[in-house]
Amino acid sequence: MVESGPPAPPTIMHNPQLLIDAVVQQTMVFIAQLATSGGIRAPLVGVANQVFADLTDELERQGVTKKVIADMFGMALRTYHRKSQELRLSQTEEGRTLWEAVYGYLRERTRVSATDVHHRFRNDDSEVVTGILHDLVASGLVYRTGRGAMATYKLADQDDFDSLDKSRAEANRYLVWFIVYRNGPLDAARVAELARIKPSASDAALAELTQGGKLSSIAQDGLTLFQCDVFDVPLGSTQGWEAAVLDHFQAMIGAISRKLALGPTPAGQRELVGGSTWSLDVWAGHPQEAEAKGTLARIRQEIESLRERIDETNRTHALAGTSAPDAPERVIVYVGQNVQTDAP
Repeated sequence: MVESGPPAPPTIMHNPQLLIDAVVQQTMVFIAQLATSGGIRAPLVGVANQVFADLTDELERQGVTKKVIADMFGMALRTYHRKSQELRLSQTEEGRTLWEAVYGYLRERTRVSATDVHHRFRNDDSEVVTGILHDLVASGLVYRTGRGAMATYKLADQDDFDSLDKSRAEANRYLVWFIVYRNGPLDAARVAELARIKPSASDAALAELTQGGKLSSIAQDGLTLFQCDVFDVPLGSTQGWEAAVLDHFQAMIGAISRKLALGPTPAGQRELVGGSTWSLDVWAGHPQEAEAKGTLARIRQEIESLRERIDETNRTHALAGTSAPDAPERVIVYVGQNVQTDAP
């Protein structure tokens, strides 16, 4: 049995590089699994640039100067400025990755030969184009007849795309709902920015969520702001898992980041922010096997019951016309469980 709790971090971390290296490695594994989930290869072109842009933006928000940031990346200040400007300019255009471009080219045509595809993208790496075509076929988005230069590609039936588009729209709705819940009130432009989806897709999700009663809107300073008090992805639901994963990930990162920012905390505050991890070693027939494996279900049921009682209290409070405090607190609890085995 192994237990790891969150001792208060020292004011100065003596070896942050060790932790940074481990976190980056695990994050890369996580991204790779997301990029290949469901058999579809999500385009990763530009991820490194996006990470650079987001990381430098966050460092600037924390008050780190551009000169110090450049030094952290091992760059001359002039190089840092040029790279930052190039990334920001590219983000103002509706650029397409090679994966998206090849996919879009096939969608615009009924059938297309491998020769035509390679000619269309003759300025790109031929091996990469071939790899994209292979992935599109393997993922079921494209059919192929023939091989090599004689191969012909055809998109899957329109019914398949309608299903895919509906699934994407549903994912957008959950994502937008989550963004508003965690960050609202927000205007439509800010929602699209935080969700990282096209404004048209974000606006469509906002309209459906508002019409369905999931979101409410208020007018402020000439803007329409969206807000909500509840976000819920039903247990076992096949829709909205993207937002559910993001919610769990943000809750975990938020707690760890808050703990780091607080530093040593007073005794009365130690149980309010943080987390703990326990590893329970059992085997088939172990007296506590069922108890260990049922931990998540028990905790989930307890917290869900608490949430329902809090929601009922809040509804009663609102119906009574009692105004809520100006600065209410949101207690965020995240719980996860995994079972590992050494068996083949």
